Amino acid sequence: MPSAAGKAEKSARTRRPRGSINPADIIAGAFDFYRDTPIEQWSIPQLATHLDVGVTSIYWYFRTKRELVAAMTEAALASFYERMPPLRGEGWEELLRNFFLDFHRLLAADDLACDLIVRQIGVPGDDLLGGDPVARNWPRAQELFAALEAAGLPAALAQHAFFTLSVYTQGFLLVERKGRSAPSAASPGDDLEFGITNILRGLRPLLAPTEEGRGVA
Repeated sequence: MPSAAGKAEKSARTRRPRGSINPADIIAGAFDFYRDTPIEQWSIPQLATHLDVGVTSIYWYFRTKRELVAAMTEAALASFYERMPPLRGEGWEELLRNFFLDFHRLLAADDLACDLIVRQIGVPGDDLLGGDPVARNWPRAQELFAALEAAGLPAALAQHAFFTLSVYTQGFLLVERKGRSAPSAASPGDDLEFGITNILRGLRPLLAPTEEGRGVA
């Protein structure tokens, strides 16, 4: 069995030469290495060992763990935006319900993306649309607002509905992540849709009478 010194020597011999790794390689390697590790336990030296590079090769591009996490969050958001399916639904309630069911489905299927997106920017008062400059120009969100307006929902109420459902869905994901091992009589999807439906019902009285008839199926 090789000694610790032998392992260290082998590691030094196989280490990549300085300058042979770039930010994209580091981010891709971090997604692979940290897939099943809580963010609080991440370590740049551990990542450097995984990538067979010196620690300074990572610090050259990301001076702190915080900077690396920010870059990974940006990459996770870009992937999330690309994977969101087209809008579906007739009235404004159906459009919103399906949008946030898809929103939940994508993030619930990827723990690391969920942790990066929801835990890093998904705090009360800082939803995906309002808290991220890329998200504010996200075409899918702009399409949603245009569709909601066409379905009879005033712009201000559409913004309020998006914010409320965004915070609710992100909070649901956090609770779901923490209590995933706890038994439940109903499936998470049933609980989520029940909550979304009740939020939508609470929005109906905010519509003007003439708009309510157009907006409610």
